[in-house]
Amino acid sequence: MNKILFATLFFTHFYKVNCQENNQLLNPRSFQKTGFDLRLLGPTVFLAFEANHFINHNINIQAGIGLIGYYGGVQYYHGRKDKKNLIVPYTGFNVGYFYEPDFGPGAGPSAGGGSVTSYIPLGFQLMIKNGFHFSLEGAMFVQFYETTQGIENTIRPFGSLKIGKNF
Repeated sequence: MNKILFATLFFTHFYKVNCQENNQLLNPRSFQKTGFDLRLLGPTVFLAFEANHFINHNINIQAGIGLIGYYGGVQYYHGRKDKKNLIVPYTGFNVGYFYEPDFGPGAGPSAGGGSVTSYIPLGFQLMIKNGFHFSLEGAMFVQFYETTQGIENTIRPFGSLKIGKNF
């Protein structure tokens, strides 16, 4: 009888220690905190290189530099720390500067202008356990510029595709 009780306790302990997942770190955004990615379209309009860091599993800060601009911002990812949440929706807010090059005849280095931009995305991110991530988003792109009447803005629908890796 003692051998059966000992075997039952041993296998119960072995199962608890070795066979269950660690419920504290199921969400890959909890332990794959810092990463880099390439962004097609988005706040810099064409192609950008971006660095990001998860403060916790929900809040991410990011900064990027592209072919004709740069930006920085914050994003909020929905989901819980104790759930896998491989695919999650997110929203955010980015502020940047967008160069407007002038390619006309006789244009010098300072011929073009620039404007402050705001980029407000709503999208989905897939992040797997090893930190690889893929994001697809739609956004509202707001461009502020100065005219003779003062500061005006244009609002356009836009979007982005991001591929990268967090470590």
